[in-house]
Amino acid sequence: MNTRSIAKLRTYLLACTLGAVAMVSASHGFAQGGEMRVNVPFAFHSGSQAMPAGVYKVSIESQHLILLRGASRSAFITANPESGRPAEKGKLIFQRYGNQYFLREVWPAQSDTGQKCTKSKLEREVEIAQRKVDQSGSQLALNQQPQ
Repeated sequence: MNTRSIAKLRTYLLACTLGAVAMVSASHGFAQGGEMRVNVPFAFHSGSQAMPAGVYKVSIESQHLILLRGASRSAFITANPESGRPAEKGKLIFQRYGNQYFLREVWPAQSDTGQKCTKSKLEREVEIAQRKVDQSGSQLALNQQPQ
């Protein structure tokens, strides 16, 4: 095979794979039973995107993909399934570093499977910086010797 044929084959395989993922995502999202509507009272990060405070529609599109839709912004978030006890109401869980919030988990109502969001590069950087601040703030220096 020449390089042109290999390139066409790769493009075709990529298109087939994306089509299959889209069909699986759509059917799984429908099976989840719809979407949650939440009011987030603070600005937060979803992946690497900054999201303003506001009302969001949250839907689990597939086992590894969450869709957030707000009035001014929307975002796809990659995630991994997480098992737990079913809750009566759905919930979002955020991680706070200083004055910044990051979406960590999404739990649909009455489901024993939630989604744990993968940490973005930005979140990992903020987490490391926060650890350094916490460590430096816990040191104590004595100016005088105890008597």
